[in-house]
Amino acid sequence: MEQEVVNSRSSDVQSAVNELCSKLKHDASSYKAVFFFAAIDYDFAELSRAIKERFPLAEVMGTSTAGEITPQGFTNNSVVLTTMSDASVRCKAVLVENGSRYPVGSRKKIVEALNFCGIRCGDPYSGKDAFAIAFINGVYNGEETVLTNFYSIIKNDDFKLAGGTAGYTGDTPKTFVSVNGETTQDGAAMMFVKTSCKFDIRQEDIFNQTGKTFFVGESNPITRTIGRLDGRTPKAAYAEKLGVSESQAENMTFENPFGRFINGAIHIGALAGFTPDGKITTFARIVPNSTLELMHVGDPLQKCDETCSGIKAVIPQPKFTLLMTCITRTMFFARENISSRIIDKYNSVFPTFAGFSAYGEQLGRIHCNQTLVTVVIGD
Repeated sequence: MEQEVVNSRSSDVQSAVNELCSKLKHDASSYKAVFFFAAIDYDFAELSRAIKERFPLAEVMGTSTAGEITPQGFTNNSVVLTTMSDASVRCKAVLVENGSRYPVGSRKKIVEALNFCGIRCGDPYSGKDAFAIAFINGVYNGEETVLTNFYSIIKNDDFKLAGGTAGYTGDTPKTFVSVNGETTQDGAAMMFVKTSCKFDIRQEDIFNQTGKTFFVGESNPITRTIGRLDGRTPKAAYAEKLGVSESQAENMTFENPFGRFINGAIHIGALAGFTPDGKITTFARIVPNSTLELMHVGDPLQKCDETCSGIKAVIPQPKFTLLMTCITRTMFFARENISSRIIDKYNSVFPTFAGFSAYGEQLGRIHCNQTLVTVVIGD
């Protein structure tokens, strides 16, 4: 297994693609899979086609970002390209279109891709030597729908899927994902990988439980809106648990997200904001008659050390590393002036790595926020 990571800040698509390809060490035919992460300012459809033209034999998958990640740091306004090379790997990418409404329409393509890789649906052991990577469009709140559709096909809840929600910068909500030169704004790009190499997929959560809980009396999982918490207006209940005024609570949402109890584990659901009538909007679905816990941010540097140590224990010699982290984490690291220290820790463990700042993260069946999802492959 070998990985290369290159990047370009050229704003012109053809110039950027030329620069990216000129920095690669091997001939284009040697790469099994190519991933790219691009700022929203690029003409994404043109960029997707141009990159696929350069790698006609590879499976090419891309996403728009809220920032890019390389060994040089957290960046913006660039395009990053990373490659996967290994003779033993079989991979196939699929573009899921109309993902928030009709993801089942891509069922046949997903099954065919899984079959091509030799991944059997309904086999409890199918995830021993295979996994999926997904980039899912933001804006349409379709992450849970895409995940539910996929797991209804693979029929193995233990099959590993690592994902990130496509991001964007600026005031216009738009995201893009692509597969082999084809692009969509409502769906997902999915890559299925079967390999004899050892791999590790995990999630980093930098928050701690506080013991303070809420009962969700009313919520709309589709619009991701909470209508009642503890029998009260959600904003008032949230501020009370924090011990601050409602106006102060508006500026404390990153440090204090919700924890959702799912299958015996706690998963972060970030607060998106407050409506004029005091309801809370979130970046993940909150179901009615459930319990939430108020979380509080811990030590990101310590958590990073724990993540890196855990990966090294499983993959002593990492060869390929993909990082998908929430944009709110990236912004928090910048505010705390620890961005370079986080990157230094990654550089001390991984020979190289690439990734992007996302609008949400997926691990298996679960969509959540304000976390880091890692894919690391060894020999």
